[in-house]
Order: sequence, then C-alpha cells, then structure tokens
Amino acid sequence: MDTIESQLAVRNKCEQMQKSIKELYEWEEQMKSANTAKVQPADNSEKKALPPVRSDVKAMSKFSEDVASLEKQDEAESESAKKKMMADAEILKERGNKQCKLGNYQEAIELYTQAIDTYGDNAGYYSNRALCYMNLDLFDECLADCSTSIEKDPKYVKAYYRRMQAYERLGESEKAAAECRQILQLSQDESELNATKRDLARIEKRLSDANSQKGASSPGKEKPPKGAKMDPMLALVKQEADKYKELGNKHLARKDFEKAERSYSKAISLFGDEAIYYTNRSLCYWNLKDYDKCLADCNKAIQLDENYFRPYYRRMQVRELRGAYQSAVEDCRKFIELTKDDKQKQTAEKDLQRLERLVKSEQPAKQAFVWSEIKKNAKLIKFIQKPPHLRSKKPLTRIPIKDVIPCPIAIDSRVLPPPSQRKSIPDAAIDKMFNNNTGERLVEPKEEINLEHLFPAHSNKLRNLFSPPTTPTEQRKPITAPAAPAAAVVSPPNKITPPVPVATAVTKEATNANSKAKEGKSASTAQPAQSTQNKIEKNKINQGNQDSNEKRPKKVATSADAAQPSPMRPTTIPGAPKSSAQFYTTWSGLDEDLRYQYLKSLSGKPMNTLLGASLSNEMLSELLHILHKRFIPDRAEVSHVLKEIVQNDSIGILSLMMNKTDRDAVAALLKYMEANNSVTKEDLDRIRHKLIS
Repeated sequence: MDTIESQLAVRNKCEQMQKSIKELYEWEEQMKSANTAKVQPADNSEKKALPPVRSDVKAMSKFSEDVASLEKQDEAESESAKKKMMADAEILKERGNKQCKLGNYQEAIELYTQAIDTYGDNAGYYSNRALCYMNLDLFDECLADCSTSIEKDPKYVKAYYRRMQAYERLGESEKAAAECRQILQLSQDESELNATKRDLARIEKRLSDANSQKGASSPGKEKPPKGAKMDPMLALVKQEADKYKELGNKHLARKDFEKAERSYSKAISLFGDEAIYYTNRSLCYWNLKDYDKCLADCNKAIQLDENYFRPYYRRMQVRELRGAYQSAVEDCRKFIELTKDDKQKQTAEKDLQRLERLVKSEQPAKQAFVWSEIKKNAKLIKFIQKPPHLRSKKPLTRIPIKDVIPCPIAIDSRVLPPPSQRKSIPDAAIDKMFNNNTGERLVEPKEEINLEHLFPAHSNKLRNLFSPPTTPTEQRKPITAPAAPAAAVVSPPNKITPPVPVATAVTKEATNANSKAKEGKSASTAQPAQSTQNKIEKNKINQGNQDSNEKRPKKVATSADAAQPSPMRPTTIPGAPKSSAQFYTTWSGLDEDLRYQYLKSLSGKPMNTLLGASLSNEMLSELLHILHKRFIPDRAEVSHVLKEIVQNDSIGILSLMMNKTDRDAVAALLKYMEANNSVTKEDLDRIRHKLIS
C-alpha cells in the first residue's frame, strides 16, 4: 500500500471514530436529561400519598381497597414473571433432553445448567443433569445433583433411582439396596415397582455372593503364601479395587472400552498386584488398537501369575499381528497347556495349526503397525484463536532475500562454469532429441572445408577440379557486373548502387524465354544439334570462369562489410509505439545500441502504460542493464524511466526475483540520481523502496 493510500485510510478511520465518539456524547446528554426529568423537585412539591385519618371511615375503606388492589396487581405480575421463567426453563430442558438422547451429554449438561439458572426450584432439572453426569462417569457430581433434587422434592422417585444406579456403579451395594427400598415405599407405579424389585434382588444376590466368597481366591489371582494373612488395611484397598473392576466389567459388556480401561486403571492404581486387572485392561487396549500397551499388560499379568492362561492367548494375538509367528506358537501351546475349557482348547488348536503353517511357509512378517487404524487413536489439534488484545505486540522479523551461491560442479576434474555463463540449449535442439516439433528451425553452423593442403597454391588444375559447377545463367552475373575498384569496396553502406547489370540479364532471360515460346516446333526439331552446341558453350564458359578466378584477387573483408547490418533488423530508430504489443515487438528486434536510442527517444512518454501487465523479469533486467551501461556513461536522464517502472502493478513481485546483477544496477542508478539531484528525495525513496527493500 502506498503512503498516500495508507494516510487516506487512517484519515477515514479517524473520521469514523470521531463520529462514534460524538454519538456517544449525545447519548450521554439524552440519558442525563431523562434522569433529571424523573428526579423529584427540591421543594418537595410532589408529596407521597399518606394514609387518611382513621376517623374518616370512608377514606379508610377506600385506602384499604386501593392497597388490596395494588397487592393483587403485584401478585399477578410476579406470577406472570414466574410463569415466563418456567416456560423459558422448560424450553431449555427440552433441548437438553434431545441432546441427552443423542448422547451429547456435555451439551445436555450445559442446557440443564441454563434451565436451573433460569428457574432453580424444579427437581427434574437436577435429576436430568445427574443422569448426564453418571453417563460421563462423574459420580460425585451425579450424587450431588440427586441429593439436591431430593431436597427440592422429597418424593421425586427418579432422583432416588439414579442415586441407586450411581451407588451400584461405584460398588456400594448396601447403599444401592437402601435406595431401592426407599423407592418401593414412595412409588405407586407398577412398572417402577417391578423394575425396582428386580434391581433389589440383583443387588442382594451380589451382597450374599460377596459375603460367601469373602476371603476365597478367584482364578488368576496371586495366592498369598501359606500361613500368611492379608493385612486388614490392604484387604480393604483390594475390596475397593474390586469395585472398580466390576464397574469395568459392566463397561466392557456394553463394549464401552474407553470407560472400561479407565475403571481397570483405577483398580490397578489401588491394588497393582492382581493379574486379572492387567488381563482385562489388555482386552480393552486390543479393541482400541493400542497394541503396545496391550502387550505390556499381558507381560505384566504373566509376571504376576505364570499359571493364568488368559494373557497368553492375548499376547499370541499381538505377536501374530506383528509377524512374530514362532513366539505366537509358543504362547498358543502354553495356553492349551493351562486352560481347562474344551471349547477354548479346540479354538486354540486351530490357531496353532494356522501359526505352524505360517512358520513353515516363511511368509514375510506383517506390518508392525496397522496404519489404517492410526486415525482412531489420533487427536484433533485445534488452532489457537487469541483475541487481539492477547496477541503478541512484537513486530515480525524481516528476512532479507539473498541469491544462493551455487556450489561448483566438477566433471572429470573439470569445473563447469556457473549457469549464468553457460550457453542455453535451443528449444529446437531439445525438440529434435525428443522427436517433438514446435515449428522452430534449428540453424546449424556450416563447417568450412579447407583443401589448401591437398595442392600447391599455384596449381590451377586441381583447383578447377574442386570448384563447383556453374551454369550459363549464373555466369552472366559476374561477367556483366564488372569488378568494383578498391574504393567502391570501402564505400559506406548507406550508398547502395542499383544492380543494373543484373536487371539487364533478367530482361535478356525473359526475351530468350519469349523467343523460345514463339519458335515452338522448330526448337523441338533442332534439339540434337542445339544440345551439342550448348555443351561447347558450357565448356568455354567454365574455362573463362576459371581463368577469371585465377586472375581476380581475393576480396578482403573490411570493417565496413562487418558493420553492415542484417537486412532483417532495423537500422534506424523506430517511432513511438501506440500500444504495449507494438512496444514489445519493436524492442525484441533491436540491438543494444538501438535499444538505448529507442528508450532515450521515449522520454516523456507513459512507459507504465507501454509496459503494462506484460512486464516480466527478463524485460525488467534488460531495462536496468540499458540504463546502467548506456545511460550513466552518457550522463543521460534515467529518473523518468525508473518512475514509470515502479508504477507497474507487478513491480513488487518482480523486485523479489531480481538477481545480484540487477540489484547492483539499481544501486548504481540510485547513486547516480542522488549525485545529479535529478529527482526529489520522495521519488528517490519510493524507487528504493519498490526495487530494493
């Protein structure tokens, strides 16, 4: 953005800010005037209505009626406000119920919380939020909401039922049974009573089983040494860990592997010497595709109890997936040895046969990680969006762009020149290599064959043998055009004499062709005699040509001939172009001298319009080269061209692609303009900013 544009933008912003501040002041004045109008006057002219004298019966009755009507009106207003609050809270509750049914428990909790903030006397809002907390395994919050719901409504059965479920999931069966008995006393619904009776029977059976099996060891558990008793405190800790294990088993039955893994981890944190905890958690890791942790838990379970068969089978599955078939075979055999269930043995024997076939076939190992399952364990990392007042105030670091110095390339101990000094390969040569035709013709240089060493310089006979054949028409040109003297050879190229002899030869050929066309049949009848005559004339002409070649001195190329321009290139300075396409077409056909004169002639012309959107990096480099190499030595004015160049829309991108030569040229031009005082300081800074910084 230019300096003028940035100043204009800042001015517009300031005007908008002033307008906003003015509106704020006007609003403040309006509010002050409204407040002063409501304030009572200082002389207390408007006194409050006082009750009448008690002796006046009529006045007292009227006053009491007015007070009663005002109280009724206030009650009606408060009732309407309460109804509105309840309606708003019900809308939030319904929205929370929808999110809860969809499984979006966190969103449902937020909606129930908004409903409680709107109207907090409804026990159902707390009970519904307790259900969401329980599904998220936040049992402390669930119990707190259930207790608050019961305080709001002691006969609310759903709160008791959800508190019973929370106690049961925490493993507190006695408290859960007490809640079931309370529900049986309060509920009058048959379906609720039947469901509560079934839950109570299940909980009482669990309590009886726990009491009967107290102190007995379960399969897979580490047996204490003989004669040793467990510490009572350690027994209580293990009992608490078993509650988390039972909760994990419930989650595992519902295939909620993440919650089950958390429950087993809590059990292990309380009591870490139980093999079955690690085995159950390894099953969760297996279903969650976390095979490293699954293998670690299997190894830990086997370390705690070598006779527990389940971790061997799980470790066999992991090793088979990783391609360690021989180790998987050993685990499978150990599992068959330890298990006592016939169905498990049959399944394991089939697995053993499959693994043995894989070992014999030497099938390559499978992939160590299932990459298609990585996305299941991946976490979404969101970008941090900070508000403007919390963002960093430090300015960004400006990194200068420098040309990378290429490393020299050596082939067969011969260092190649840098790319800037190498000759470019024509496109036609590349197309010829790949059998591709783009229309460009490749001009191959002709190799001159020097045969002077085959014969002496004074020999005419051998020279005539190697000279090309000539025809009568070709011979007429040097015969009719006499050899020019030395002065004519050195004459300037601007003086060009018309080729009169050649024209006469052409007219003679035309007259001969007309005469041949008129003779017709006579030429056909006299053809044999004419052919012999032509042979004699041709021999005479060749002999004369050879003699003239020997007598005529060789023409030496002079500097005037070398400086003579090609007929395809212009020799004068073209006129001013009328369009961008005409400018580029004219520029491409000029050499360096004419480009200098052409660019100098365009002083005062709108160069930015002529360059247009077609300005490229190569064109910019050519312009800077001409300005640096030709304008500065001639003390010519360069400020106009540079001002027009920096006005181009794409100069910002083109300046980034300039090489070191272009940057040195720009630096020399800036120094030249600064020394001559040919441009103002603002324009000089603008040119420097656009092309260098």
